[in-house]
Amino acid sequence: MKKKTVKALAVMVLTGVIGFSMTFAGGVTSAAYAASDDMTYEDFEGKNVEKLKKDEDTKALADDPELYRYYKVDKDGDLSEKKVEPDEVDKFIQEMDKNAEGINDKTLTKMSDDMMCVGCGVSGLGKAEIPSKYKKYKRYHAIDISWWQNDISAADWKKVKNAGVTHVIIRTSYTSLSSFTLNKDSKFATNIQRAYDAGMKIGVYHFSQATTVSEAEKEAAYVIDILKDKKSKVSLPVVFDYETNSAGRLNMSKLKKLASDGTSTKICKAFCDKVKAAGYTPMLYANYTTLKNYLDYNTLQKTYRIWLANYTTNGSATTYPGEYWMWQYSSSGKVNGLSGSIDINYIFENGQGGSSTTPETEATSGDESSQETTAPTTKPTDFTVKPVTPYKAKTKCKLNYRTGPGTNYTKKGTFRKGKTVNVVGKSGDWSKLKNGYFVKTKRLTKITSSSSYKVKVTTDLNYRKGPGTNYKVLGTYSKGKVVTITSKKNGWGKTSKGYIFLAYTKKL
Repeated sequence: MKKKTVKALAVMVLTGVIGFSMTFAGGVTSAAYAASDDMTYEDFEGKNVEKLKKDEDTKALADDPELYRYYKVDKDGDLSEKKVEPDEVDKFIQEMDKNAEGINDKTLTKMSDDMMCVGCGVSGLGKAEIPSKYKKYKRYHAIDISWWQNDISAADWKKVKNAGVTHVIIRTSYTSLSSFTLNKDSKFATNIQRAYDAGMKIGVYHFSQATTVSEAEKEAAYVIDILKDKKSKVSLPVVFDYETNSAGRLNMSKLKKLASDGTSTKICKAFCDKVKAAGYTPMLYANYTTLKNYLDYNTLQKTYRIWLANYTTNGSATTYPGEYWMWQYSSSGKVNGLSGSIDINYIFENGQGGSSTTPETEATSGDESSQETTAPTTKPTDFTVKPVTPYKAKTKCKLNYRTGPGTNYTKKGTFRKGKTVNVVGKSGDWSKLKNGYFVKTKRLTKITSSSSYKVKVTTDLNYRKGPGTNYKVLGTYSKGKVVTITSKKNGWGKTSKGYIFLAYTKKL
């Protein structure tokens, strides 16, 4: 992998400004500092965008504002996936704002060293600390999805639901970085139908680059049109995703200018008001810094739901002073059914002025060991076990095992989360293990021996030596070619000849 310059590294963080799925490249080393000081961050990244547009594999990505959440771009315009999300992102951005044209090596190194642990204490759906003012509110696990997660099958959506994720926000569309061009998310129709069929509660979002009230209204109208035959499937808010991106029209200097006379707040209101008039519940997504420094959050939170993005150290409670209905606390979640890192959020059912008397509960598969009784509640009864072809499975959570198929049987112990067990039989909703004990079937994930599947290439597509554009091109598959994917890594699929970027394929 090529070394990244300090300019590329810094711009990578600044462009994300948290975002729905921002991640950060690995540790900063002194060898990385080699950029010229006569180029601004925006100039540098803009040149990368132009190079991406000339590359057959990446030109369709270059105008999507979510590109920089998932990939970093080196000085030659090559992509590689970001691996680790930053810690204390808001603090870093505030420091970046003070000197948007450059930060010295020593400061950048120190910031990077302090930024490597957001979500470090978070595994699976995570256990971020609940802010004290929301501890008594009923809450749900939620994720947000766009075409960057590639094709999510109907079976995978069911896995997501069974894993304890009951709510999802799906991207409908985005505004291009380089011009005011509205684009539909290519996976939206499939995602919303499959999520709905799986029984998910669904909301949607548009990634904005609006710089005027009129543009925000056009974005809202575009989203409403996309939803015209899907309104019955949308039970959660329609979201205005308002983020700065230094490669786009809504860069930091522009956002500051819009905030100086209150236009940034008017832009958010314009989108939300039009959505509300169409019969939907509007919501604003923004990070801590944007809400607190560049928007009138006190006014906005009185009328619209707020979705706060704030990745805190080790999943600690956010200190954001305003009200919010939803909190995105990490982008490093792991959810059964989905590959790679996923944004994870809490929805507080009674947030933003709701009643605080709701008992504290959480809609998740959670830690079963603390949910079940340890002694029989009724006299055990006879049961039958149907043999099955033996298979291996992993536990989704800390899981009790019992002498029979029910909580009325004696608990003999607890498996840790991720424990591999051998299933040999079934009795109702319970699985019998090789050791003779029983566990709840829905708390297990079957380990499959093969995950290969076929895809059709949707454009002439290069296959490479490895999973990334920094690897050598070995050849090209023609549009319509059907190939078998034997494994996936970082959004790339391995074929018999090499790796291809799965965004340009359709799963069969």
